[in-house]
Amino acid sequence: MEMNVSDVKQSQLRRSGFGPGAVLLALCVYALLTGQFTNPMLAQSDQRSITSAQSSADQSKVVDSKLPAKPQKELPPAQSSAQPKTQTAKDEESKAKKDTGEEGIEKEKEGTGKKAVSSLILTVKLALLEDPRLFPYEIEVEAGSDEITLVGKVSTEAEKAAAAKIASTVPTVKTVSNKLEVVKELSELIAHKQDDILTRYVKDRFAKSATVTAANFDVKTEQGVVSLSGTVRFQVIVLEAAEAARQVPGVKAVRTDKVRIESEG
Repeated sequence: MEMNVSDVKQSQLRRSGFGPGAVLLALCVYALLTGQFTNPMLAQSDQRSITSAQSSADQSKVVDSKLPAKPQKELPPAQSSAQPKTQTAKDEESKAKKDTGEEGIEKEKEGTGKKAVSSLILTVKLALLEDPRLFPYEIEVEAGSDEITLVGKVSTEAEKAAAAKIASTVPTVKTVSNKLEVVKELSELIAHKQDDILTRYVKDRFAKSATVTAANFDVKTEQGVVSLSGTVRFQVIVLEAAEAARQVPGVKAVRTDKVRIESEG
């Protein structure tokens, strides 16, 4: 059918007066427009490329089939992370727990469930700190198999007896060995130490005010009473210093009779 149409068109072109060259040109244009024209050189080149690619794929398959398969390494069987402990390791662990006291705590936890673990030494110390008479003193507590030992210094025999009585009232305490030493001057030494602490706190409070710091007061404390001395130009500065010292816990009073007001003349 296509050849008949082409022959008809050639015949029409000849009748119209076109030459052979014009007819050939018209046929080429028609072939390009309808997609029937193909370049024999290009078609031959594409066929060679396809044949070469197929040949390379076939050769690759042959080479792969001739190569020996790589042996796979055998993986060792998985070892369990939780290996059973030897008897020697168990003995060493038990001994370490005995030395650190963990074994007794673990047994108490197993036997009592959610019961809190407490220390007898700490319980006795807390009981001694609750008494105002014994609060200022450093009292050490030592625990034996069935007794409590008190070591340290107090000011009076009454305070020594009070410490032993308080320790004996703690549950599970059977006997108390009272080795506290009575030092009569101890109360004065403690009071002097507390005064030094108050003096340091008052000076720290003065350092927060530029005005009071510039006044450069001399500060001394005796039995909780703070004494200020120095020279200032305005009395209001003395009042500010006294108010600052009053804010320090433990200060009982503030004396300013030794502060001199410097006149401007």
